[in-house]
Amino acid sequence: MKVRWITSGIVTSLVTLGVCWPASRVSPNGAVEGSRTAALLAAPVHPLPRQRPVLSSDDLAKYKPNEAGVVPILEYHDVASSEKWMSRSRSNFENDLDRLYEEGYRPISLADYLSNRINLPAGSSPVVLTFDDARASQFRYLPDGSLDPDCAVGILTQFHEEHPDFPLKATFFVLPKCAFEEPKTAVKKLKALVAWGFELGNHTVHHRMLHKLSDAQAEREIGGGAALLHQIAPEAKIETLAFPGGHPPNNSKLIAEGAYKGYHYSNRAGFMAYDAPAPSPVAKHQDRMHIKRIVACEDYGGITDWLNRIKSGAVKRYVSDGDPETTTIPRKFADRVDAARLNGATLRIY
Repeated sequence: MKVRWITSGIVTSLVTLGVCWPASRVSPNGAVEGSRTAALLAAPVHPLPRQRPVLSSDDLAKYKPNEAGVVPILEYHDVASSEKWMSRSRSNFENDLDRLYEEGYRPISLADYLSNRINLPAGSSPVVLTFDDARASQFRYLPDGSLDPDCAVGILTQFHEEHPDFPLKATFFVLPKCAFEEPKTAVKKLKALVAWGFELGNHTVHHRMLHKLSDAQAEREIGGGAALLHQIAPEAKIETLAFPGGHPPNNSKLIAEGAYKGYHYSNRAGFMAYDAPAPSPVAKHQDRMHIKRIVACEDYGGITDWLNRIKSGAVKRYVSDGDPETTTIPRKFADRVDAARLNGATLRIY
């Protein structure tokens, strides 16, 4: 039986994927049904007072927090049987997760990154997993209706079960008209992803290269994609955009906001492709409308190349201080911080 814990705020719920837990199950739209789990979710929750961790000088020396370092945002497409361009083999995807875990990376959401509220244990580092195009290999059901363990969501879920301290977080930049290449289950899958705590992002309507379009055409692609996702999953926050092919529109203003048939969209960030790690959330001179990512491939500039560079120390990675309300920076990197990006967090320099 495949079971996972999903945490949203202070509520923790037990959800089963594709199989039944006694007296409860997940409905096709991702809702939890049944008396036992429903009663658990309905029970009042009283949060304990939050104890903010205070790192001693010994802790600082041990964990060496550096929240001015880079954050790898990984870009996946297919997760399939073989390795080729825009297709990560299942074995390499599993190896990626193993390596990330062993080297102290833990998944976070794009919302956490953009808000500068990265809540990870001291000494660990954030990584963002993103999946473009909503391809069939990312999320697939077996004929009996259970989750395919060989699809990306299945592999992530299994890894999380085996490593509960590796959060089940990822962002899916989807094409809403053909999500996961199975029209009959597209809506069910998108709703399930949201219910399980994954993020949905906009990847336009038809995957047209935005830099080749007029302003009106680009706005229609971006706004139309956001409107369709909002219609399918109104509870999801559609506030990020990944550019098809990595090419942004010529008019950068259309990334941040626009409208299509009365629907107004706004994005907190736009995402490029196959380039470099993203800057720290508090870094100076960053462009939130053109954030870089790392494509999951074995080529120069791909995931293995960049993780090797970061591991060597040639590129300094973000290392958490364990407190999302505090941004801790070594003194030698203090000049890299944009105070306006702290977003209410306390800056601590040591």
